Amino acid sequence: MTFYLVPEITLGTGVILATYLYAIGPWNPDRPGPVSPWRVGLFTLGMATFFSAFHPPVDTLSSSYFSIHMTQHILVTLIGPPLLILGIPEWMLNPLMRTRVIHAIVRWSTKPIVAGLIGASVFWVWHLPTLYEATLRDRITHDTAHLTIILAAIVMWWPVVSRTRAAPAASTPVQMFYLFMLTLPMGLLSSIFVFASDPIYPAYALASNPFGISTVADQRIGGLIMKLGGTGVLWGVISVKFFRWAGTTPDKHEFLHSDSR
Repeated sequence: MTFYLVPEITLGTGVILATYLYAIGPWNPDRPGPVSPWRVGLFTLGMATFFSAFHPPVDTLSSSYFSIHMTQHILVTLIGPPLLILGIPEWMLNPLMRTRVIHAIVRWSTKPIVAGLIGASVFWVWHLPTLYEATLRDRITHDTAHLTIILAAIVMWWPVVSRTRAAPAASTPVQMFYLFMLTLPMGLLSSIFVFASDPIYPAYALASNPFGISTVADQRIGGLIMKLGGTGVLWGVISVKFFRWAGTTPDKHEFLHSDSR
């Protein structure tokens, strides 16, 4: 599969990354201080994730294979968004949060129950057969779907990875329960693809098939990618959160013993 640059994706990711680097660089007179290298690295890695997801071979093959499209969705919903959020320093978001209406909207939409509903609902809606097939036929609909899915994913990840006091992350126990709840709608949707005996999206049966994989087999592979890859990412984060939380929790027996003296 030949690689080539997609002008609008290359320009978009380039402008965003250049703006970010200017904002955190010493040439920005309003910068309050240096940004840690790990934040810069995470943001850059996040932009690289989006760049690779929307360029060949991933983007080209996603129009022919449902499994590749699911790989693309994992990249732009579960990998890229949290990296971007972690890479943005708090002071960069403060001017936006000073607007009362915007601050109120951000605080409301990033509450765990709201953020989870937004992320899961948008993802499910775009996988309804009528809308999904429309994204395969029309480029504007396709781009609209990806844009709304990415924005919803950013909202969905905010309660877990936010480092902004104006719209903070939830407590660690709430984060773990929240991430577990997110695995349920993803697991249900993936099961539909895995156990369906007929193609859910007939357009894939008419698409080019350079690797000769049957439409139903490709659909099942896509469901497994969503199930194993998607829930794997979420459970991986849950595990990291749990061990960090357990490591910082005071030993209850020691606390009770010292309190009884």
